[in-house]
Amino acid sequence: MDLTEPSLELVDNERNNIDEQTDHQNAATGNTDRSGHGAIGGDADQAMDPARTNLQTKKDLSPVLRFYEGDNIQGRTLEEILEWSDSKLEYTHDFIQILFPIPERSNFTLHPAATLDERTMEAFRNKPELQASMRRALARMLRFFGFDYQIVNLDPDADGAATIQRLVHIVPNAETFPRAARNWMNSHNDLRITRIIRCLRCCGMETEAREFYRALKHLHTSRTGHPRRISDRTFMYWTRAAKRDLRIPPDMSDAEAERFGAT
Repeated sequence: MDLTEPSLELVDNERNNIDEQTDHQNAATGNTDRSGHGAIGGDADQAMDPARTNLQTKKDLSPVLRFYEGDNIQGRTLEEILEWSDSKLEYTHDFIQILFPIPERSNFTLHPAATLDERTMEAFRNKPELQASMRRALARMLRFFGFDYQIVNLDPDADGAATIQRLVHIVPNAETFPRAARNWMNSHNDLRITRIIRCLRCCGMETEAREFYRALKHLHTSRTGHPRRISDRTFMYWTRAAKRDLRIPPDMSDAEAERFGAT
């Protein structure tokens, strides 16, 4: 089960697109003999070759971290995806999992790379440069959804330079939102939004997740100013993604979540 799916109707929609996805191979890993025996050159050669050591260290990173550090993963780089047209973002179905990974593996991707483990989440929470890259990915998807946004600088240092940034003040763009909303509301993009909110929170970007959810809540409660109505069921999943204990995935029922120890 995709742990971000809002409805059976949306699942059927997504399953119709599964034949467009490709079966990717796992990212290559190093072949180092950890014991120091049997490997040509042994640890001594690695110690004498910093480039080789750095390469091995990078291979030890999760595919998600390598992707956000600029590597080509699953045939794409972050920079390439950020340059895609809205049409390509709409009709390509196997990029969102690496752009906004979550701890749960999706039924709609055959590659296990697009998941968040504890080590990867910790890296995002502690490295502003990784969050800055994900913030760019969020900004691109917000434009796709028809939203405007602002990036504010927080906690300037002694020289006035920003040490922390946050993407906030997410609001519909009066010109682009109506057309964009006709495309994404009540479609497989509902699944994407659930995933994005959960990913942001897992990666320590609570401010962005909260602001995105606030903008979506306004759309849901106002029920005016946009061409389609956001269903209560869809909004329930967005709410779960935004507010639940991160140990509890959005598709877990409230009864199950209560037995797990949190809602």
